[in-house]
Amino acid sequence: MAYLYLDDSKHHLAGFSLAAFVICETDPTDHVEAIFRGFGLDPSDFEYKSSAKMADDSRLRDLRNTLRKYIARHCRIAVCVVDGDKRLGPAALKLLCSTLSHPSLEGRDHKVFFDEGLFRSPKSAAELASKDGRLARCQFHFEQDSSKNLGIQLADLVSHTCSTMLLDTLGHITKKVVLSMPGDSIYDGLEVELGFEMWAGIRYTFLAMPKQNPTDNFDLATVDVFPWGLFIDESTSDEVATSAMERFGENYVGCIH
Repeated sequence: MAYLYLDDSKHHLAGFSLAAFVICETDPTDHVEAIFRGFGLDPSDFEYKSSAKMADDSRLRDLRNTLRKYIARHCRIAVCVVDGDKRLGPAALKLLCSTLSHPSLEGRDHKVFFDEGLFRSPKSAAELASKDGRLARCQFHFEQDSSKNLGIQLADLVSHTCSTMLLDTLGHITKKVVLSMPGDSIYDGLEVELGFEMWAGIRYTFLAMPKQNPTDNFDLATVDVFPWGLFIDESTSDEVATSAMERFGENYVGCIH
């Protein structure tokens, strides 16, 4: 049984909203609680929110980096993109259908948790999910309070990260960062786009499969994220759909050091 958690990030001015599943083979609650306590934070009254201002708070920045490392080592992710936000819930269910067709997840029971506000009501969400037999083995938990569900807080971080990557691809972000790489990496100290820096830290985490018919060494080092780890709703504009496929549709997992 896997545990799947979904949260979203809305960017109306850029023409999209994005929702992300964090997929864990075991319940991540105890691990995330331990991470919070390691930073002197009480999980019962602290909620991680990507929207919190962190520029002048090194503890929150270090917490964010530690959570990213936990996700990269122990979880996988999948994303869906829509126009506006009215279709986020239904699109997430369509993404879930594709996600559960991945060989590592198909044919198993799963627990699936959704943040609040993605459907009109828990009843309407359950009715919509029940219409697709591919979701029959899922135990759904809709309208979850993110302050009490630490898995959704992980999904908050992933949806924010992936939205930033898409904003970068669309040209809405021009911020650059200086890389700090361990060892003798040729990239240490290099100034790169923020989107690249975020991609580099999360690229192995996307739910994906090797290319079926690789034609060269680049293909051998590239995996297909679509359709298992990416769903693009028909409501999205051509520009956003093209950029989302460019950013997330496939992923280079070869050496960049």
